[in-house]
Amino acid sequence: MNRSDPRAIRTRNRVLEATVNLLAERGVESTTMDAVAAAAGISRSTLYRHWPERVPLLVDAIEHLGARLRREDSEDLPEDESFDEKLQRLIGSLGAGLRSSEWGPIAGSLAVAAEYDQALAAAYRDYISIRRQSVVDLLTEAQQGGELPDSLDLEWAVSLLAGPLYYHRLVLHQPLREEQVTEHVRRTLTLIRSSEAATMC
Repeated sequence: MNRSDPRAIRTRNRVLEATVNLLAERGVESTTMDAVAAAAGISRSTLYRHWPERVPLLVDAIEHLGARLRREDSEDLPEDESFDEKLQRLIGSLGAGLRSSEWGPIAGSLAVAAEYDQALAAAYRDYISIRRQSVVDLLTEAQQGGELPDSLDLEWAVSLLAGPLYYHRLVLHQPLREEQVTEHVRRTLTLIRSSEAATMC
């Protein structure tokens, strides 16, 4: 199969969009290969030529959604951002994703399904770790530039920034407003900049 063929590209995009929609509407368990083929309007044999297994299809669909959300977030980016502004943008993007009708329910469904599927759990961890690393890199740059304490555990700092958003949205099932995320990042930065908090982390 020639993946550069325009017809193959169109088919793959249609399948990925159909998979994203099914994940958001029905969850991971109900997003079967048969359901995806029906939703995309293609035969099962065509689907299996592109994705012989279900987990790689789910991962590609999540990547597809992530790329779309990042394109939307990258529009009209300011040329010269401060560290605080960059961090607000990155964590704000996470908040926007969790507020969306797509990534919000998908994230919750994936977290549950990953408890029972080792292959899916590994793929989900890889996906999250890549996104998490972008925040770690930003915090590392700020730490090296003297904007954060040298003693701060950056991995823990990322958990302090991102964890409450997931808890608020996926555990409490409460709306996650943009102004709440902005205030959360501001308060967390104040906390992790203090020498006492940095030592605790």
